[in-house]
Amino acid sequence: MRETHCTRAIWHLTHSRPEVLVDYFNPWTPMSRQVSMLTHRFSVVSALCEQVGVDEELVVLRNALAFHLLRAATWWRIDFAAPRVAGMPTTRFMAHIHAHIDRVAEDESLFDVLTWQHHMRRGDTSHVMVLGTDPLCRWGTAILYGIDGQRRFRFALCEGRMGRGLTWDATAHGDFVSTCLDARARHSMVETGNEVLGEWEDARIEHARAAKYHTLHFRHDTTRPVIDRYIEVLGEMTRCRSRFGRFEFGNILNHIAFLLVRAAHERQVSVASVLREGTAQPINLRVANSIKKRARAHVAHGVDPLLQDGLDAMLDGVVSGYSLSGQV
Repeated sequence: MRETHCTRAIWHLTHSRPEVLVDYFNPWTPMSRQVSMLTHRFSVVSALCEQVGVDEELVVLRNALAFHLLRAATWWRIDFAAPRVAGMPTTRFMAHIHAHIDRVAEDESLFDVLTWQHHMRRGDTSHVMVLGTDPLCRWGTAILYGIDGQRRFRFALCEGRMGRGLTWDATAHGDFVSTCLDARARHSMVETGNEVLGEWEDARIEHARAAKYHTLHFRHDTTRPVIDRYIEVLGEMTRCRSRFGRFEFGNILNHIAFLLVRAAHERQVSVASVLREGTAQPINLRVANSIKKRARAHVAHGVDPLLQDGLDAMLDGVVSGYSLSGQV
């Protein structure tokens, strides 16, 4: 048992570090996958820390994962509650975060901006903490990202790589992706002289519609059938004109499809059976098969790879449905 514990601990110390799991500055990396990895690895590492003779490095890793769970929730503006997401009381979860920021000055500064703001001019939009640069930015103008005294994301365009001509844009956003899309649109205009925003403008509008679904990522809406949410999001995706909008709503749709198939698994019925009970919308086998296909896409691209084998097996055990009669 001790050998197994050590083997798992060593593996996680290499493969579960936050910098390996999360790519904060690339909006094309599915948010659900990164959040799933942070959540699951935090759970596993926390369990390892409860065992006898735990290595101090593992405790440090657990604390770092706790901080980055909170950072990710802020980054993508996800409604976060430690008991629901991390499976522990808020006071205990925050103790892990405080232990982390006592060790890492940069993360302590970000935590301060997001909370009590002892080191910021509280509420001052002109006082901005630098978060980093856009790694996908090319040409001669760099994009710099920050967060201001009102806890809003900002961007600035910098001439060259040394930050010459730095001026923070007046527009502020509640989540990082909105800021990133705005920054890249402005960057494109500066570098190409093209005043037609086109795809960027569509992407910004569509992300604003998608943001409400990100906020509720950890919540289970029991006020209406899941199939109604699926149909709603499918309609949103159909309306999208930008590639990013279709990407974002596609990931949301895959997640909702997974929730539908998981509900069928828990009830030991077919997907079609769950659908017919949940809505007055017409349901057929093609719809059920499409939902199961999207659920598989969520498992492939939207969850922690460590969970994929078990979830694939679960999906294998759920049938779509055989007919439009009551036979399933």
